[in-house]
Amino acid sequence: MITEISIKNFKVLKNIELNNLKRITLVSGRNNIGKSTLLEAIFLYMDHSSGESFGKLTSFRGTSGNTAENLWEPLFYQMDTDTCIQIKVNNDNLVGALQYKRDNNYLPSNISGMSEDILAQFRMNTKESYSLCYSYVENGYSEDGHFSLNGSSILRDIKTSLPGNEIKLMKPTQYKVYFRDFLTIVNELGKIELSGEKSILIKALQEMDPLIEDIVTLSVQGIIQLYIRISGKLMPLQYAGDGIVKILSICLSIMRRKGGIVLIDELENGLHYSMYGKLWKMIDHISKRSSCQVIATTHSYELISSVRNSINNTDDFCYNRIGKNKDRIVSYRYDYSMLDAALEAEMEVR
Repeated sequence: MITEISIKNFKVLKNIELNNLKRITLVSGRNNIGKSTLLEAIFLYMDHSSGESFGKLTSFRGTSGNTAENLWEPLFYQMDTDTCIQIKVNNDNLVGALQYKRDNNYLPSNISGMSEDILAQFRMNTKESYSLCYSYVENGYSEDGHFSLNGSSILRDIKTSLPGNEIKLMKPTQYKVYFRDFLTIVNELGKIELSGEKSILIKALQEMDPLIEDIVTLSVQGIIQLYIRISGKLMPLQYAGDGIVKILSICLSIMRRKGGIVLIDELENGLHYSMYGKLWKMIDHISKRSSCQVIATTHSYELISSVRNSINNTDDFCYNRIGKNKDRIVSYRYDYSMLDAALEAEMEVR
């Protein structure tokens, strides 16, 4: 579990630290203060060795483009690629440090399995632009590498401290953005059913709506579709409403990432405020059972206040409000009792 994170020169975050994070961590703050950026920093840290991570970050924001200007420069504070990005994380008492910087001098060479013609194209493009250099260290393990661009392709060149240049696996991490991705829901539901855990999923959904009896995958005219059984009747999942689809997606994400991390931006979106208390109970139960950390952001006072009396073990929860202190973005941490007292006093905590 991530308990501490320090971020420097990443997007809108010049320098921020969050400490004593919990299994369930909720983050709030005004628009453009850095809530989503915090989640993106965690995602990038956990997925740093993959060249696909940069494209995923742009897709989270609904942008595209495979150039240094689109993929890499927006990652740097004020798009200043001469100032290093630094992300440090305490993960299960192992402190890791990730750093990115611009490298104008690196040229790809001797990449195993790549033809000389393709390698020459990467060299030419890197000469005209630049590569992204990164380093990662954790408890005696290290990675040093470069990412280079050529049209729609990203070339990864990494050297590690492990025999055979093996790359250490990170925790399974998912950044939740698209809750109506039915193909992903179908695939993850199938894996949950194969694991014998579908009854746990259905029980969690019944906390939200007691009339839910089952969710099944059917082939209709050769097309795989999801159906939900409510009061003995089957209906397409799409007709059950965005709330149920989102709850199902969250449950599946947590259950499928045992020992991992699920990052959820604007947790309240698509849900009626009357469901918030049940939502917290579901997240509390499923995340504990799966040993999965959930870090979510919100704008909603109702979502924050509904935490009260919804978390079974209050030591597993913390709330962080991101705000400005003079010109610096900082995090103000509340444990459960502090948040409860602030809400009781009707203080503004968002």
